[in-house]
Amino acid sequence: MASDKDQILPIVTAQPSLGEVLQEVQNGGIPYDKFWVSCYKESEPSVHGKIHVELDEQDRDLLKLSSENESIHIDFIGNGKHGYEYNVSCPSLGVSKTRLLLPSQEYSDPQRSAPGKPQRITAFDISPDSSRFATGFTDGSVYIHPTSSAPRPPSFLPRKTDLSGKIYSRPQLSEVSTLKFFPSNRVILASGLDFTLSIVSADLPEISPSAPTKVEPVRTLRSHTRPVTATEILGVGRNVVSASLDATVKKWDVASGSVIATLATSAASLSMTLGKKPGDQPHSLDEPQSIGMETSVVCCGLQDGTFELLDLSSNSSIYKSTILTQSPLLSIAAEGNFLATGSASGLISVFDIRSIDTPLTSVIRNQASITDIEFLPPSSGSDDLVFIVSSGDGLPFAANLGPDGLISVTELIGADCDPVRTVCARRSGARDEIWLSSDDGIVRRYDYN
Repeated sequence: MASDKDQILPIVTAQPSLGEVLQEVQNGGIPYDKFWVSCYKESEPSVHGKIHVELDEQDRDLLKLSSENESIHIDFIGNGKHGYEYNVSCPSLGVSKTRLLLPSQEYSDPQRSAPGKPQRITAFDISPDSSRFATGFTDGSVYIHPTSSAPRPPSFLPRKTDLSGKIYSRPQLSEVSTLKFFPSNRVILASGLDFTLSIVSADLPEISPSAPTKVEPVRTLRSHTRPVTATEILGVGRNVVSASLDATVKKWDVASGSVIATLATSAASLSMTLGKKPGDQPHSLDEPQSIGMETSVVCCGLQDGTFELLDLSSNSSIYKSTILTQSPLLSIAAEGNFLATGSASGLISVFDIRSIDTPLTSVIRNQASITDIEFLPPSSGSDDLVFIVSSGDGLPFAANLGPDGLISVTELIGADCDPVRTVCARRSGARDEIWLSSDDGIVRRYDYN
């Protein structure tokens, strides 16, 4: 349950296939149709309604949307050919103009995302240049695929791409827990529940093969005594760090595969991110790689509901938080002077590390676990802080934290009740991209701007 100090965020969700509904009406296949929208807020009655869709009588390219429930309002801008935006409001629950965002692309392997029996994606990452992505599975396998251009102009329907796998490896003996691309884009760091880390080539073949090209791990790193839960790459990749349920963080030399240092955490570590020492000055917005290149601090989310900061230069703990929640911290992220944590019971807390003892804000939507958090790269001239959240209830969202402490939400529509495990955020030119992987075996890409 939420405490009196927590900001309770409403939830707006919609029929995952609403893009198909709109497209079919616009194409003239049917004269009208409906899709559902639901609004929720903890401890208050939920509100449900149907949205009626039909073509405008004069402009046959224009869709008209109207709510059949006066408690739910929907604003629809555009017609799908020249861009569109959906905003839902529900005054009775305090929901004011919440944007619904549909994916621009969906990537799926027909064999691994078959309806009724999908193989859940347990780990995911996209390369720094967004040219390829990697997925990990419960059997220890890793697949690496090239990305394709997002559709232009915008469409109601995502561009669907079937994947057969360009590169295949099985670096882990059991479930893959994390995947991280090196800055070169051509090598990936994998880890698993088998206590090990692996270095795998992600160099895509020039000619598309008829079957995935199998590659063996270049190197296997062994020292942990429990499952590896998180990894990070330092600088250009000569060193990496890993966190584990054995309550240690290890710094590795990649070339030799040996442990440089082992640091103890006060409890088992479930999540980890690169960060800064409390009191550090912010990095320039022109240096997006600065934290990864210069940091000597890792921030760990722990089993006991606290987080801990470790200094890799002194091999010591430099900060331990008070207990934020009675549930484990499954996710943690840092950007500049800000740190965000997500718990197994749905609590999200955001901190300024210059005054780290008390959160700037704590928010909750429901009791679903916060499986991952990642900040969008900051925009020059904006004071807003945007972080993306994936959750065990399959209702991921983007949260915009303004200077006034208030949060506006963009709902990321697409998954149909399947837990969303991993989120990646990338800036491609002037466009912000959000990538999500979920238990339905599908990778979804969203254009956030």
